[in-house]
Order: sequence, then structure tokens, then C-alpha cells
Amino acid sequence: MQLVLDHSILVFEPHTLMVPGQERAPHNGLTTGGKVVRELPPVTDGSACRAWLAAQLRAYADTPCSAYERLEPALVLFDQVQALGPSDFGVELASYLAELLGELWRAEQIETVLDAVLPWVDAGFGEAVAVHVLALRCRMHLRFGRLSTALALLDQVTRRAAASPRDIDRAHCARALGGALSAQAQFEPAIAAMRDAITGYQACRDRGRWVDIYASISVAYRHLGERAAEQRTLQEGMKTAVAQKRWISACNTAASLAEELLTDGREAEAVPLLRAAEEYLRLAGPGGERIAKEVHAAQATLAARQGRLGEAIALMQGVVADTRAYSMRRQVVFRLKQLARWQLADGDSAAALATVQEAHQMELDETREGSRRDMALELQRIELAHAQQLKLKAEAYADELAARASALQDALDLQRELQAELIERSKLATLGHLLAGMAHELNTPLGSALIALSTATELSRSLAHHLADGGPVSRSRFTADLGRCKEGAELARRNVEQALSLVQTYLHIDAGHAPEPMRRVVLGRLVEAAWQRAVTPGSPLRLRCRADFELELPAEALTEVLLQLFQNIERHAYGADQEGVVDVDARIEGGQVLMAVADHGRGIACELQSRVFDPYVTTRFGQGRSGLGLFVAQVAVVQRLHGRITVDSRPGQGCRFDIEFPAAELSPSTVLPAALAAH
Repeated sequence: MQLVLDHSILVFEPHTLMVPGQERAPHNGLTTGGKVVRELPPVTDGSACRAWLAAQLRAYADTPCSAYERLEPALVLFDQVQALGPSDFGVELASYLAELLGELWRAEQIETVLDAVLPWVDAGFGEAVAVHVLALRCRMHLRFGRLSTALALLDQVTRRAAASPRDIDRAHCARALGGALSAQAQFEPAIAAMRDAITGYQACRDRGRWVDIYASISVAYRHLGERAAEQRTLQEGMKTAVAQKRWISACNTAASLAEELLTDGREAEAVPLLRAAEEYLRLAGPGGERIAKEVHAAQATLAARQGRLGEAIALMQGVVADTRAYSMRRQVVFRLKQLARWQLADGDSAAALATVQEAHQMELDETREGSRRDMALELQRIELAHAQQLKLKAEAYADELAARASALQDALDLQRELQAELIERSKLATLGHLLAGMAHELNTPLGSALIALSTATELSRSLAHHLADGGPVSRSRFTADLGRCKEGAELARRNVEQALSLVQTYLHIDAGHAPEPMRRVVLGRLVEAAWQRAVTPGSPLRLRCRADFELELPAEALTEVLLQLFQNIERHAYGADQEGVVDVDARIEGGQVLMAVADHGRGIACELQSRVFDPYVTTRFGQGRSGLGLFVAQVAVVQRLHGRITVDSRPGQGCRFDIEFPAAELSPSTVLPAALAAH
């Protein structure tokens, strides 16, 4: 459930005035004894805390005036959560706490709660309620006259709401926007924005405290001089508050509307509203202590209208006392001026003069503070204008640099086009060379197979004709012809197998290779298995491998690379029956697998080193070697391992192939020494 409250600019600010005989409830400490603390969930149990908060939200939404009894336990839990540091639950709990405080009209405490979690929100915690918390903080800045700070925060609210998938966040944003427009005297768009917020909350079936928006809309109508619309809006807000059982809001709206009607001389309409306000105050219970002054202000206005000035003055003096303690200065001034009029009408001109002087002094203090704020804003405006000028100069310089960069980019693009054309031509030349080599390699076995099959076919046809003519065929001739047919078929089979083997080699060059399956292997064992497959049995060559650790990798692709490298070493690095050692070293560094395969043989001729990975480059062309081995190895490394392979060789000093490819995304425990992995 998403909860929300409003403390944007209101014309009627409820603050405490106690009814006769009522004692003020304490503002600090637990109000329900140690039982409340014992019923709180363990702060380290996230599931229990969330279950507790969900139950509290449901119960509060069902009975909003239970906020009074729910506040202190929530504050105790919030203190404990703060001690643990940032968390999603901490931000959500602060959102709930702000709702409770708003229900009880304790605006001065809301800022403290929100400021405690704003750094958490900025750090990414509490995403589900982040827009609500930021929008509420924006409205608090507006309430206390910090317009520039509010507007800066509103920009963040707007961006977050636009990116949010939740419609409720757009309602929060519209509400804050309406308050900001109202603070800048743009009352008509403010009304439209706040109406949009109400529509959004209703569409979301939100059960939060958005009923206060009606009071903000009534303020805008008052500034526009539309008294009828103002009073209709207050009536609408009162009905909504009653429907939601928000007795504190209903009391505030009913008392305020009754006072408005009494000011207009409509006593008959005002009295029933005043009686309703008194009943709503009773239903609000202890949580309504701060709203009582609005009821007494309406009672004082009714008494003054009926000529009971002494009673009206006494009531209003109590209202002023509580307004001075809890409300903003402009509201105190408003009540002092009311009181002065009644004191003057009652014949106490000295008291009236003192009251007016106090009101004027407060207005003067407000004006001075306003002037200081205006001067600060003007200074900020001048500094901003200066910064804007510097920005324009910087932008002009940036445009000049951009023009130069564009010219350089055009030249670079032309160079890349030429380079791409050269590469394309090189590809075509390589493709032609590759196709020519393929044709040459396939032509030999397929031609031999064709000759063998033709010979066998001719022999079998001749033998068949001779038998068909009824001529005698000796056993020796029949056996000889049959043997030659068998030899031809066997020769054809071997040549076709050789051609198929070449075709299989070409398949490894396929660029559209499917994603390689990952296998968890001990790297040293994989290297040894590839060595056994690649090297001729009984070979005098020895393998020396230092790669004894386990990891996940595309095992088939790496095996193919090692097969090609080992076969290349056996055929080219050493002479026939020459002993030698092949070293394989591997390690993981910076998220990359680094592997080196080195021999100590005759090395690669200088003129071949730049072309060693090209297809059909071999020193034994026409001697059963195709020249595709290292080409296939490079294709496997690049396309299947997504890495690279390089060669370093000096004639007579051996050859070293370095392979580098990305290691799989693994947890710290995945890469283990093989000795540990075996256990």
C-alpha cells in the first residue's frame, strides 16, 4: 500500500488548542508502556520487519486516527533501524512515519525524519517509495518558504517520476508541482496540477492522506478571488475526509469552512458545520489535540458575531497562544488581527493597540526575513547570470572545437572508408587464395577416386559382357579382375575419406559458430588429453604442463586449438625421431586466461612469420599437408574463444604461441587448485 500526505501551503494551519479540562498528551516517550517496545520485530530480521510494517500500514489505512497510538512504536523502531545504516526498509519506514506525523499535524517532525533517509534515497535505497519521500520533502521546503531548494528537488522528483513504472509516483509529482506553482502565484495551473494529482490517487485506489490537497486548492481559489469555488472545494474536501474517516482533516476543514461562512454573515449555514467540527474533534481522540484550535477559532468567531465579545476574546487569546507555539508567523499575525478587532469593539483600545503593535512587529520581522531571502535570491540570480555568461562563452569555444573535430572526423571517416575498401579487397584476395587451395586440395583425392572407380567400373562391365556372351572365364582371370575391382574401390574409399577429412577441416572456419558450451575442467588434464590425441603414439616428444587449476571454459574450442598447435609442433619443430620438450603454461590475470605453448625446435623462417596464420601457408605443401592448421587455430581462438593468438619465433631457437581469452564470470571460489578441486 502506498501512503502519502500533504503539507503544502494551506490557509488553515491546525495547531494545538486544548478543550477545557483536557490535559496535553506528552510529545516524547512511549505512550503505551513497555508493551509496545516488546511487540516490535527484531530489527535484524528483515522479513519480520516488513511483515510488521505491512500490518501497520493496513491497520492505519483502515483507521487513520490510530496514528496517535502507532507513532511512538514506529519512532522507536526507526531509531534502531538508523543505527544499522542504510536500507530499503529504513526508507519505507520513514515514509510510513511521515504519514503518521502528517495525520497528527506534526509538520515540524516530518523534516527531521525525511532528512535522516534522504542520503539513503540518493544512494539508491527505498526505490519503491523514493518519489514519495522526495516529493514530500519538496512540499516541506515549500511550506517553510524555501522555494529555490524546493524547485531544485522538484526537478529530481520529475525525472524520477517520469522514469517510474508506477502511476502513483506521477500523482506524487503532480502534487508537488501544484504546490510549487502555488508558491509562485501561478494559481490556475497550480489548481490543474493538484486536480491531476487527486485523479491519479483515486485511479490508483490510494488510501493515503491526499485529502489535504483540497485545502491547497481552496487557497489558490482564495487568491484568485473565487470565494464560491473556494468554499465548494472545502466542502468537497470535508466529504472526502469523512468518507476516509480522517476525522482530524474533516475537523480542520469543517471548522475552517464554518469560520469562512460566519465571516460572510451566513450564520445559519455555519452553525451546523461548527457542530460537525466539534463532533469530528471528539472522534479524532487524543490525536486531534493540535486541530482543536481551529474549532475554538470558529467558536470565537460565532461568539463575536452574537455579541459575546468577552467569550470571543478569551477563546481567541487561547488560539493565539497555541498558534504562537506551533504555527507559522503569518498565521499568528492573522489571529492577532482578529483579536485586535474584537478588543477594540469591546472598548479595550489599549489591549487592541498592543495586539496590533505585536502583529505589525511580527509582519515587520517577516518582511525583514523576506528581504534577506530576496537579497540572497538576487545574489544567487546574479551569480547564475554570470555563470550563464561563462557557460555561453564555453559553449561558443566548444562549438569551435566541435567544428574542428568534425573536420578531423570527416578526414578520419574518409581514411576508414579507404581502409575498409582495402580490407575488402584483401578479403576477396584471401578468399580467392582459399578457394584455389581448397580446389587444389580436393582435386587430388577426388581425381584419384574417380580414376579408381572408372577402372573398377570398366573391369566389371567387361567381365559382365563376357559372361553375358556365354564365353568361358577362367577362375584365375575372374579372381584377378575381381581383385583389381576391389583394389579400385578401396583406393576410391581412401581418397573420398581424405576429401571428407579436408571438408571437416574447412568446417572449423565457419564464422557463424553456435555459442560454445561451457564445461568445468582441470586445465592441465585438458591439455594432456589434447596432447595424447594430437601426437603420434611412441613420439619422442615430451609435454611439460604447468596449468594445474580448475575453471569453466569452452573446452571443445580450446581442445581444437591445442590439437592444431601440437600437430604443428610435431610436424615442423623437430626432425623425425628427434627428442624435444613442449612447454604449456597458463594462469588467470585480470579476468583473462593467459596460455603459452612453446617448443625448442627449429623455429619459423623469417619470411613466413608474418603469414603463419594465413590459409595454405606451409613448408610441406604437396607432401600431405594443407597449410590450414594454424589458420584453423586462429579462427577457433577469435571466433569461439573470443580471444587472440600471437606467435614469437626466431630461427633455430624455437617458437612460442601466446593465447589470451576471457575467463568465465565466476565467483571467487570457482577457480581452485586442481588438488583441492579433486577433493
